Amino acid sequence: MAQIEVEFWNAPYKEADSELVRIELWEDNDKSFEKFYHENNKWKYCNGTHYVFKDEEVNRRYREEFFPKYNTISNYYGNGVVD
Repeated sequence: MAQIEVEFWNAPYKEADSELVRIELWEDNDKSFEKFYHENNKWKYCNGTHYVFKDEEVNRRYREEFFPKYNTISNYYGNGVVD
């Protein structure tokens, strides 16, 4: 199966810029898109650390094909209570 490259960036801190920490290889499938979604939601409220798809075509597929069908309240809050 094909793989996609996903960059992991740290958060900017005080005067420092955000920096590329590592590049990971993930399988090119919906499970990886789901992982990307959850990992970015987990990090962004903590400190701004985030994942980025290296390939713009993969990013487009994520935004246009995966995200609209997966971005639900249930998935966003991990089946938690929303008040």
